[in-house]
Amino acid sequence: MNSSGITNRIMEIFKEINSIPRCSKHEEKIADFLLDWAKKRNFDAKKDKANNVVINVPATRGCEKKESIALQGHMDMVCEKTTDSQHDFSKDPIKVIRQGDWVRADSTTLGADDGVALAIGLAIASTDDLEHPKLELLFTADEETGMNGAKNLQTGFFKSKKLINIDSEREGVFTIGCAGGEDTDIEMPVRNEIQEGYFYEITIDGLLGGHSGVEIDKLRANALKLIVEFLKSLDEDSEARLSSINGGSARNAIPKHASAVIYMKKAIKAENIALFYKEILEQYPEEKNIKIDFKQLKNIGKVFVNSKEIIELLDELPHGIYEKTELGITKTSNNLAKVITKKDKLIISTNQRSLTEEGLNTITAKIENIANKYKAKYVSYNRYPSWQPNYNSTLVTKSSKIYEKLFSKKPKIEVIHAGLECGIIGSLNKDMDMISIGPDMKNIHTPQESLYIPSLEKVWRLIVAILKEI
Repeated sequence: MNSSGITNRIMEIFKEINSIPRCSKHEEKIADFLLDWAKKRNFDAKKDKANNVVINVPATRGCEKKESIALQGHMDMVCEKTTDSQHDFSKDPIKVIRQGDWVRADSTTLGADDGVALAIGLAIASTDDLEHPKLELLFTADEETGMNGAKNLQTGFFKSKKLINIDSEREGVFTIGCAGGEDTDIEMPVRNEIQEGYFYEITIDGLLGGHSGVEIDKLRANALKLIVEFLKSLDEDSEARLSSINGGSARNAIPKHASAVIYMKKAIKAENIALFYKEILEQYPEEKNIKIDFKQLKNIGKVFVNSKEIIELLDELPHGIYEKTELGITKTSNNLAKVITKKDKLIISTNQRSLTEEGLNTITAKIENIANKYKAKYVSYNRYPSWQPNYNSTLVTKSSKIYEKLFSKKPKIEVIHAGLECGIIGSLNKDMDMISIGPDMKNIHTPQESLYIPSLEKVWRLIVAILKEI
């Protein structure tokens, strides 16, 4: 199959996958699609209680005695859309739009993270003229909200001791280690009272956002933190207080949208808004599409009696890089991910990451201590281990030589701050040999997510060569 044929085949399968709803925790339909796909081709396949799927693809002639290899990715996707989109992720297909060498979706996340893993795996399994050992196509569920599919894998569900994870976003980069993570939810009591004065709704939108592991070091603006900064910038005699605050959409996405209803004793001045906007652009020059909207509301409404404590709590909670390694690599971080106002409480969600258990303990303890300071309840959960790199593994060494032979350059080998299921899979199978690769993508977990088409062929060629030669 020539290069255009390879790319077209992968994209055909990817578009079919994108016609099936697969938001995190709703993978039933995509799991059933995979089982049906396997049945039509007489491949053994099974699904476990966590909705993980494994498809067993027999070795091709002459490769029967070779050790099996797992090709792994996750079925679910982050379901994000623009504020004006009418897309219904529970039933509407993702509309794929091609622009030159890139593809994106129409006002939603594209789902290339990690639909390309499914598409590449199915394309390899259904191509007759390839040489490969027995393959186990391992597709996990609920990766984006805690890697719960991987956590619930049972011993024996798949048997390969070598695994190629297809969940990285830069072609030519071999990931061989990643951060571990943990989530924390904080519940802050809210006491309301009626006040008469000036009420405004402030909405911040159009930020870049992004993946809280991949883009956390790019110092992008957090819409929730910006609202807190605005409240802090107001004069004390304005007596600004919160009536509600909401923002963020996913645990592992940097908030690009937030809104709040605020009370003020006196009317806001236009120069306050203009100065705030100017300061944001100076601090975050890449946030060129930021939108700040102020709208005056009725003059009487409920306000938080404990607004001061809530603002201080949100201000003190860390966001962004917390600690770097001696080489300047992000070691520990936190994403202030979501805030939801309910009738009598505020729900705050964070996502911590670290390359070490010590670092994860430290950042989680800091968040819990801040919650304690303001007498808020908290729970930390969904902890998953880091993936410690093995630079001398057989798979890494041989795959690097194959890449250099194919493309006349060495791959970049790195450890990333984002979490990968390899950490969990490795903790469950101590002798696993793993690498993570993938095509070029940009802005994953946002409606600006895009996939670079030419990189698909290179990933295909690399995997096919590894399966043939290793």
